[in-house]
Amino acid sequence: MTISKKAFRLFLTALMAFSFAVCVSAAQAASFTAPKKLDNYLYYMEYTDYPVDLSTGEQVKTGFACSAVRNGNFYGRNLDLDYADVPEFVIKVAAKEGRYASIGLAAILTLKSNEVDKVSESQLLALPNLTFDGINENGVAMNCNVCPAVDLDFATLRSTNYGKPRIHAVSVVRYVLDHATSAAHGVELLKNMDIYGGYGTWGLHWMLSDEKETYIIECIDGELVARNDTDKIMTNFYVNYGSYSRYSKFAAQKGQTAAGKTYENFPVLTPHACGVERYAILKEHYAEGGESAEGMARLMERVKYTQAYESDTNPFWYTEFTDGNLTIASAPMDFTPVIQACIDTYKMHDRNIQPNNFWQTWHTAVYDLANRTLRLNIQEDYSRHYDFKLD
Repeated sequence: MTISKKAFRLFLTALMAFSFAVCVSAAQAASFTAPKKLDNYLYYMEYTDYPVDLSTGEQVKTGFACSAVRNGNFYGRNLDLDYADVPEFVIKVAAKEGRYASIGLAAILTLKSNEVDKVSESQLLALPNLTFDGINENGVAMNCNVCPAVDLDFATLRSTNYGKPRIHAVSVVRYVLDHATSAAHGVELLKNMDIYGGYGTWGLHWMLSDEKETYIIECIDGELVARNDTDKIMTNFYVNYGSYSRYSKFAAQKGQTAAGKTYENFPVLTPHACGVERYAILKEHYAEGGESAEGMARLMERVKYTQAYESDTNPFWYTEFTDGNLTIASAPMDFTPVIQACIDTYKMHDRNIQPNNFWQTWHTAVYDLANRTLRLNIQEDYSRHYDFKLD
């Protein structure tokens, strides 16, 4: 049997296309290890490479709360999100030319825990772009928390440095871990980028540390502001506002009242400041976090998120509910209907209530800046933890 030259050329073209697709698929598969299950909502992966995408965060439409503290060599971080059947991934990214090695936490927020074996190869390959917190080989650690962009008329979501290379706020942690030699260097890197976006209608801010110093980095009035003289505590309100800011008119520097309680020596609180009570707890017990990795984990356990729904939490965490028409200026009684609805949902403990489920602490991560280690608790289980080291 003979075939025409045209048919033969078509056959060769198809064969080459197929071979290319196979090679691409094999190359991608070789770039990361298969997800290894460590717990019901925790997997581990290692990456030799990944495709950098500084706009990945545009796909993420949900927000979260979160707390972060740095004391001594220890950097503590809680990731707080809705009670959902979503897995997290500890990801270790190898060094290569132009990129430092790192380890941290990431998640595909649309993925269900029982669907990990079905997730696309391209999603797994791009997972490092969704890093929420981590540490690199230089001892540079960073995480992101949300903050109320509504109090800035959402300007913070549009641009910080027009004309510079654009980077979505979600990609900032990964970008800094990949390239920063120190915390100060990380700040300089970000000053040369145009940061935009957040999580839904919420903006982002970041805590960035190395063994020497800690910065709180925020996008305020279209400008990147970084300070290394803060309390080294970050929850979900802007820390870098000063008395010169137009929003300082909403509160004085001292003796600010939030939901009927007075908080002394706080940063300026904008109307939808969230996490004020958590900040106060972390500030009161701050010394505990500098003792050891275990001490920092205990400190972060003090602000595990489900306490927002416990009636015996004192003071009650009213500022977790500053959304919509409720602000820190509202009286406690104004929060009653919203809080009761949240408590009723909390009592059900049903992971399938979407999109208005209660929230919990997905993970408590403690990074040792000197030893480049990660101590990890998952799903508010503080009876056991996982240890990882960045070699």
